[in-house]
Amino acid sequence: MRMQLRSKLVERFGIATVVFVMALCGSQAQSVQNPDAEDFADFFGAGQYEASINAGALFSPFIATYQRPTINYSVTSFELGYMLSNVKGRGLLRGNFEMLGDLFGDAIFKGNGSFITGVTIWGRYNFVQPGWRFVPYAQAGLGLTTTDIDHKIVGQPFNFNLNLGAGTRYMLSSRWALDLEYRFQHISNANTGAHNLGINAHGPVLGISYFF
Repeated sequence: MRMQLRSKLVERFGIATVVFVMALCGSQAQSVQNPDAEDFADFFGAGQYEASINAGALFSPFIATYQRPTINYSVTSFELGYMLSNVKGRGLLRGNFEMLGDLFGDAIFKGNGSFITGVTIWGRYNFVQPGWRFVPYAQAGLGLTTTDIDHKIVGQPFNFNLNLGAGTRYMLSSRWALDLEYRFQHISNANTGAHNLGINAHGPVLGISYFF
């Protein structure tokens, strides 16, 4: 019974994947065939800037859950991005590199503590397709954090943050975009404190961006 169910799930997943790829290729072909389709590559060119305001919620424990306490917190941040390169490449990997600075202040709504604040430097790759209003991206970041979370968990007020994220923008116009992202965040003191249990959290982040 389980094998039959697993086979059906695999079959349906395969069909959904084929349909998704065909739709993706069809959309790309349509944008190439339409010379009037708007290309947002100019706003992802080297030397361009992007400012974003973001809000979301991250939930822990995640991945490493054994004897880990629950620390759930809201995310509020301001990001300033700088495009490091022009849009290059062909196909689905067409895109550019961007560096961002992130200033954040988070409120803990479940768990032992009240705030998390700090800064993060991000490296991001934007997948920019001609004629697409959706601009997906993948990113990684490293930064500094201070918090009043129980020292049995994070060891001390001063900590580091390590982040991974993937998301997409939807270009509302030539300069404004809505952003939706899935983010993983690790907070710990890198064994510089007496305790270093740390936090692994994940969740959605929603934002709005302006390009200039």
